[in-house]
Amino acid sequence: MRMLGGAPALDLANTLHRRDGHEVDFIASYGDLLAFCIPARLLSEVESRSLKRLARNHGSLVCDVHSGVLTLRASLKSWLTRSARNLNSSPAAKSASLRDLRAAIARAGGSAGLGEILNLSSASATEAINLPLRRSAAAAAMLLLFPSGNDIRRCEADHCGGFFINESRSKPRRWCSMDGCGNRAKAARHRLAHRK
Repeated sequence: MRMLGGAPALDLANTLHRRDGHEVDFIASYGDLLAFCIPARLLSEVESRSLKRLARNHGSLVCDVHSGVLTLRASLKSWLTRSARNLNSSPAAKSASLRDLRAAIARAGGSAGLGEILNLSSASATEAINLPLRRSAAAAAMLLLFPSGNDIRRCEADHCGGFFINESRSKPRRWCSMDGCGNRAKAARHRLAHRK
């Protein structure tokens, strides 16, 4: 999975993606979650290896953490769907999805202090296994706390649904990636124009 969102929370939202009419979940397991967290800069490779070892002895907790991340992702996607700049949504729907996201962040953050979220070595085994969930919640909170200048958009490619921060100066970016969705959209437009 490529990190195209421009922020870890957007990359998390993009882990449930549409490709060729099929839904693809890039974090279908705790192991996949750990693999995602490295390029998303939510975990280091050393932390990920350590958590893989711990996960072997904490099966039910691992399932709970994975489920918690999926719940957070669903709330995040719902809020982004209603808030992305190139989409229209009612103020009531935006407000409700923001409340839901804040509640999901609070649940995912748990009772861990900032020190436990930042330092794996000082965390208990239980808190360590929760680290991907805690850091995902922190990433989502950062997106809410510091929105200024974040022009969040949704990919315009059919059935993609990916979110990204538009940092283009001259004209709005339209696709999550030019070499993926952008090329497919341009090729489809070209085929349509030359169909005669």
